Amino acid sequence: MSKPILCIGTYAQTPFHMEKIGRNVYCIEELCYCIVQNAFLLDEESFGDDLFVWIEKECSLVKLADELKGMASKKCSVAALAGTILDYVGYNTRKEIERTESILRENAGMDIYRKKLTRADYLMKSEKYSMAFKEYEFLLENTPDIDQKLRSRIEHNEGVMYARLFLFDMAADMFMKAYEDGKDNESYIQYLAALRMKMADEEYVEFISKNKQAYEASLELEKRMNEYSELYGASDENHVIGTLAVYKAEGKMHEYYEKIGELTENIKADYRETVKEKSGNSRR
Repeated sequence: MSKPILCIGTYAQTPFHMEKIGRNVYCIEELCYCIVQNAFLLDEESFGDDLFVWIEKECSLVKLADELKGMASKKCSVAALAGTILDYVGYNTRKEIERTESILRENAGMDIYRKKLTRADYLMKSEKYSMAFKEYEFLLENTPDIDQKLRSRIEHNEGVMYARLFLFDMAADMFMKAYEDGKDNESYIQYLAALRMKMADEEYVEFISKNKQAYEASLELEKRMNEYSELYGASDENHVIGTLAVYKAEGKMHEYYEKIGELTENIKADYRETVKEKSGNSRR
């Protein structure tokens, strides 16, 4: 069993908004958790006077706030500021603190474009699509002499996000742009996948029958879809759904609702665990 953590300061009446990760924090421990988990998204703007005032006024940690203000006036690094907060609070392990400081030091040597790309990729993986789009679009619009492969990669990732949002028209457009810029066959296959999702079966078949490249790529797409279908067919989720269908068809409503309740409780448990991980158990 892990050792208990003694919380310090007070629980904030007004949260501090961490703009770089799009999250509000309500206590100093939650701030520490977010710094460690999102270190490579943070920069100088993340450790400004507004944060120090919040630590002083909302968390009642005057000594820590004064120390941070003094360090900032001396132009201390972001890694030093973050390390001071983490050391003072004692919420994280020494290994986590050292890793965080290392990431922040490395980030300080990156140009703004590399920072934006790293941030965008992370936000996409975290399913924070709105923020990821903003970072990717900044790169596409402001990167001087952007490399075609990088442009293609960004456009492909935007296509993936549109597809996950069920915006298949826009996904298809971005995958095609990615293919035209990068000539990567994977982008073309994903372009066909987006078309397959948005078109009626007859329309899709007619499209690929008139285009040799589309026809050949569609064979790979269908192969993948069959493989994914088989994997899903053997999954626990599909087995549960099949069991529910049998209970309902046979009129076994007690067993049906009992299984529904069990499934619902499992989903709730997964959700609670996700929330627990994201909050770092820092709220009191």
